[in-house]
Amino acid sequence: MRRAGLASILFVIATSTTSVSTPARADRKQPTPPVPAKLEDACVDAGCKQHALDAWRAALAQTQARTAPHPLRISYFGDSLTADDHITDALRKKLQAQLGDGGAGFVWAVPPHPFCQHAAIARAYTGEWLVHGVSTAVPGDRLLGLGGSAEVTDGVVRLTPTGALDSVDLHYLAQPHGGSIEVLADRTSVATIATAGERKKAGFARLDVPSGTKRVELRIAGRVRLFGATLEAKTGAVVDNLGIVNATAKAFAHHNMDEHWKNQLVHRASDLVVVMLGTNEAEWLHKGPSIDEHERVFDELLTTVRAANPTGSCVVVSPLDQLDWRTETMPPRESVPAMVEAQRRAAGRHGCAFWDVYTWMGGKGASRGWYTRGLVVKDFQHPTTAGSELIAAALFAALVP
Repeated sequence: MRRAGLASILFVIATSTTSVSTPARADRKQPTPPVPAKLEDACVDAGCKQHALDAWRAALAQTQARTAPHPLRISYFGDSLTADDHITDALRKKLQAQLGDGGAGFVWAVPPHPFCQHAAIARAYTGEWLVHGVSTAVPGDRLLGLGGSAEVTDGVVRLTPTGALDSVDLHYLAQPHGGSIEVLADRTSVATIATAGERKKAGFARLDVPSGTKRVELRIAGRVRLFGATLEAKTGAVVDNLGIVNATAKAFAHHNMDEHWKNQLVHRASDLVVVMLGTNEAEWLHKGPSIDEHERVFDELLTTVRAANPTGSCVVVSPLDQLDWRTETMPPRESVPAMVEAQRRAAGRHGCAFWDVYTWMGGKGASRGWYTRGLVVKDFQHPTTAGSELIAAALFAALVP
């Protein structure tokens, strides 16, 4: 299996795992109840009669009234802050506790990075998989589904969800000489999908499975490229964790073929798309031209998101405060406030709501206090489990008042 380099893996272990989460201090403050996120709800028409979150509110109301045609869907794109599924799983659990378990949502067949996790499913696979992702190995054709793909000649994927399941929706690549995918629900064959096609083209196959199915197995014969599968119940709420370690806005905007990525978003038909990127860019961006370029890239990214679902809702979540831990005095990164403003402007232009997490958490240098409280790890960038839950609780309070 082709994977990210050892240096990248060791960096993530050093910075993202919660085993190094907090300093041992008796005076450390305990996390307090979160202040709800303040979402800047942009106008989407000239008269400001419609707002960015109107579609989300309508979908939420339908779900609460049990009249929604499908589970309430959130697709959450991010970097290593969300790749471990701590923020997204905390949000998932809060939504599902109130609205019902809508299933695991979209999961990659094989994760695009070893540290991309999904708490609502257990995953196992056999075979020699060639794995690609927007921030790791990018294939020449730049066809990466919702951010990652995995190709194998003869192999098996086993997906065991922790919750409800009524349907499986496969995302795959139709291609010349493509093989087949047999789908089994608790060892009973449901269907066999042929992936051969005259040219490379995204394919989808939605299959109903018996309610209460405990395990889905994908048996692959021949050469097949899978992007992933959506596992859903008929009702409830779903949060797709689409965070990828080392991802950037530029990687999502440029490393995936635009029309292909748009096609994937159209098919997913999420009620809310969340974009939370900037952790990695903050380390090298500076004021001036590089911030201007970041804003242009964010424009491109949001153009595709909005074109795919112009009647849906989107939220841009700003970067968190960071300290430059490589410098002896560990000053706050000067790039972050400028990035926040660039993302705010891009969100407003594209009719997306905006959450200024930087200000919400305390502004310049706030990550120092978060570390003292046990809310970020020693790199002063990545939240601990407690910090992730605080962020998720604040966002939930704003989305489901």
